[in-house]
Amino acid sequence: MDRVTTVFWDGDTQRDFLEPAGALYVPGAEAILVNLARLTYLARAGTPRIRVIGSVCRHFPGDAELWSGGGPYPEHCMNGTLGQQKVAATAPLAPRWIENRDYAPEDLERVLGAAEVFLEKQDVDILRGNRNAHAVLPRLLAGASDVVVYGVCTDVCVDLSILALLPFGRRLHVVTDALAALDAARGEECKARWRAAGVALTTTADVERALRPDT
Repeated sequence: MDRVTTVFWDGDTQRDFLEPAGALYVPGAEAILVNLARLTYLARAGTPRIRVIGSVCRHFPGDAELWSGGGPYPEHCMNGTLGQQKVAATAPLAPRWIENRDYAPEDLERVLGAAEVFLEKQDVDILRGNRNAHAVLPRLLAGASDVVVYGVCTDVCVDLSILALLPFGRRLHVVTDALAALDAARGEECKARWRAAGVALTTTADVERALRPDT
């Protein structure tokens, strides 16, 4: 990996998932906060800065995945709530948010040029949850040969993000000590599937060694 051609994919690192009082708390998720902070620091340390892209949940009453919409999950990451916010460990400095709405081409172009870009979604699957995902993912990955993936939940949104990223042919590296699963067994099944698909399983320390600013 090289800092110039690597991007980080930060998946749904929001308070409702990572804090024990969160509306859809992932058991033990607070244990990965220290590694999330290390990865965030690594992206910003030195020159060049590593671009951080990814996804965030932004829900509204009645969304299909929520109980209120007949789905399997309680209300979480509701629009405008504290739980929707990213945790301090991954709080962006100057983010641009791609909403699930139609954009004029010039407006979307301005968003895509930022160093920190997150797609807002109303579904666990980024490709279903944001109408712009199919169009903007190739642009966000342009020039990248490696994608470092971390976040929550291993067995739901992270898994679906890996499936969305695989067709682009980049080398994917999943940081296993910066993941948390809703169901531990399902999380292990996901990792085995990813490995079989050619995804590299790595650690925060290994990513730091590969991408330290003086390399």
